[in-house]
Amino acid sequence: MKTFARLSTLAVCTLAAGTLTAGSSAFAGASPLKDGADAPRAGTSPIARVPAARTKSAEDGDDRVFGGREAAKGAYPFQVALLASNAIDESPQSQFNAQFCGGSLIAPGWVLTAAHCLVDSGAPIPAGVVTALVGATSLDEGKRHAVAEVIVHPGYSESTLDNDIGLLRLAEDADAPVIALTDADREEGAATVIGWGRMETGYFPSTLMEAEIELTANAACNAGMKEIYARDLDMILQAYAPRLRYSVAAVSDATKEIVASMSDPLTGNMLCAGTTDGVRDACNGDSGGPLFAVEDGKPVQVGIVSWGEGPMDAEAACGHANAYGVYTRLANYRDWIAEKMAN
Repeated sequence: MKTFARLSTLAVCTLAAGTLTAGSSAFAGASPLKDGADAPRAGTSPIARVPAARTKSAEDGDDRVFGGREAAKGAYPFQVALLASNAIDESPQSQFNAQFCGGSLIAPGWVLTAAHCLVDSGAPIPAGVVTALVGATSLDEGKRHAVAEVIVHPGYSESTLDNDIGLLRLAEDADAPVIALTDADREEGAATVIGWGRMETGYFPSTLMEAEIELTANAACNAGMKEIYARDLDMILQAYAPRLRYSVAAVSDATKEIVASMSDPLTGNMLCAGTTDGVRDACNGDSGGPLFAVEDGKPVQVGIVSWGEGPMDAEAACGHANAYGVYTRLANYRDWIAEKMAN
């Protein structure tokens, strides 16, 4: 799923497959999609994968930020960091490596996030394995809150990331401002995404990052991703051509026929946003965080960082031209959220 220069958030993005080689290993890791689901997007849950990547990034000492900018202290008090409980101790500094997803405070006792942040091995994670950090701009500050209940949308699909939405009920109310949820669907206009996710260099920041992007029609995301799939498919078929003795012309014909039969990657429950050049995007560790527009001077959440796409030989599946980022379309879930919070 990015920031800025990516604000590196999405979840929704995982490291893509390595360089394609001929032979039986050519398809190893050649995942067609990205962060969050089983085969298409990620081999492991963010709660295990992202903290490990954050730790390695800190050890490498890469501290450069590209594209976006650091958020001002206290600018987004509704932003929540999800921490792996087993990775934190009494030290606030331990919170940096423990962060694996984002979320938003939508009521004093409720955090909204992505379902793929709350699922591991096909089942919802136990409440005790996740801690919500509220009121932090830097990951060495804020107040920790125990989680009393994990709620994953019953229609969530690990294979397509449809219905990628979940809720955390906190054990006690948080004393922080909340963000309003949109009451109207939209596919155009300026928006902002925030998070502590992976940067272009592989570095994970300690300070919350922000980036301005544009809401875009789903057709743009679908078309851009199909172009990526076509290039990946062509690469795979070309690699096998000498061994299986088929022609370059056959590769071209087969690629066109398969691409023409592809269904759209996005469903109606997904929202497309980003920039045409891919410079500003969300990535690993941003998943679950808010995508919001500003109305009457106040932020209104319209989406949840969900997933993204990139070529299989790229270092990361985020920040690619014409690929954009994919977010959960919140306008479709107002009733579900209200029902769960009322129970």
